[in-house]
Amino acid sequence: MKRLRFHSASLAQINIRAASLLVPHSDRLEWTAEWNAELYHLCQCRPSHTPHADPLEFSLGAFRDAFWIRCNHLRSDGLPILKAGSPARCGLLLTTFAVIGFLACLCLPRARTALLPIHSFRPTDLVMISSASYAGAQLPTIPLENYQEWQTDTDKLFSQIAWYYPSAKNVYVSHQRTARLSIALASGNLFRVLGVPGPSAPGRSPNGASLILSRAAWRTWYHGDPNLVGRTANIDGQPVLIAAILPDNDGQLPGQMEAWLLEDQHALGQLPPKAKGFVFARIRGSAFPAPRGGIRVMTETRAGVTPCFECISVAWLAHQPTSNFFFALLLASMALPATTALPLGDYRDRLALTVHARRWAFLAMKFLLVLAVVYPASIALAWGPSLAGSTAVFLQVATAFLALLFAFRWILQDQRRRCPECLRLLSNPARVGQASCNFLSWNGTELFCDRGHGLLHIPELATSWFSTQRWLCLDSSWLCLFPETRSPSPGMV
Repeated sequence: MKRLRFHSASLAQINIRAASLLVPHSDRLEWTAEWNAELYHLCQCRPSHTPHADPLEFSLGAFRDAFWIRCNHLRSDGLPILKAGSPARCGLLLTTFAVIGFLACLCLPRARTALLPIHSFRPTDLVMISSASYAGAQLPTIPLENYQEWQTDTDKLFSQIAWYYPSAKNVYVSHQRTARLSIALASGNLFRVLGVPGPSAPGRSPNGASLILSRAAWRTWYHGDPNLVGRTANIDGQPVLIAAILPDNDGQLPGQMEAWLLEDQHALGQLPPKAKGFVFARIRGSAFPAPRGGIRVMTETRAGVTPCFECISVAWLAHQPTSNFFFALLLASMALPATTALPLGDYRDRLALTVHARRWAFLAMKFLLVLAVVYPASIALAWGPSLAGSTAVFLQVATAFLALLFAFRWILQDQRRRCPECLRLLSNPARVGQASCNFLSWNGTELFCDRGHGLLHIPELATSWFSTQRWLCLDSSWLCLFPETRSPSPGMV
């Protein structure tokens, strides 16, 4: 019986040691000593009073006690990385917002195209012709009659030219189902002009047309059938050959088309002459001077009227959302000095070089993370909805400018309220002095670091001798008042 009790006591000690791993390190030694004392009292001091007490069963209560202490510690102090005012929490929150913004862009087709420009549409000689400048890149602006005329009288300007007209048609899918798809009525050389792999001429349908499906439409309406190419689709009662399925990156053309119906010139001629569409062309480099901002200008005289058309480089067009963001960034940087003070304060006390480096690195990190937050967010807000090109540009510039301006103001204000050594937010503001004695002694607000690194003095009214906030380091004799600090800071003098 004594041997069994001895083995139970040994196992109980092992359980107590295992349970002590759940206890915070600062309390672990005292907690373990207390439980070992209780176990010794149970096994040695009063065995006659507790004849049926089992040391092993008693030790299981140590796990419940340790778990409760750990939960209480987390509720009171929290995780260090998530503790309010810590620099890690600030960086984690900004990173989370940046990830949410990028995911939002990836979920919206037009925003995804603006965020990730189409790589296959970047030949240097590929242009988009518009009569409404940048807005024409998102809206159809070129009538069919202009395109037909340019096919014959612009050989010296363009080596190839293609046109497509956005429309909506009923397509018979399967099992007596009919889908209403956004279909572009396009010239047969459209994808050859764009440089996208696909049929370069109309197929062998009875009416001489070919249907090119986007991958999204293929998955949605045909359930990703791998044997679909080569079959016949019924569009408004007319059989059309399904010639190809385009990848997602190659299908992001203006107009949010789900399919393209490649037709010959005779079929396109059945459309009204005033029907407006999109025009892409391969430009001859010797015909135009070097572009400014990716745009060349073409003029023609007709009946005494000289209309103007812009030939916009598709490679430049793909990066236009990024250019809009940098323009908003420039405006915000210029407006920032007029809305907030730029100096971060007076730090006359000597601080270690590592402290200065860490402080400036944290400031730079906040600026970079703010850019990573605002960039995808502005694209998602402006390009996610189906807005006109000019409206989307204005909305992106406006939202990015306001967001960057207020974010930069917050960054500077947040940096001024942080300890230069541990980078935690300062706490416990206290008013010091009297306003009537402002010119004789300083009057303002005093904040301190809860780790005992120093005090921050913020003047209520800027004077010639106290114009900005000042940081005062505390020596090691003050550490007894700050229980969170266990040793002097290396930056203190």
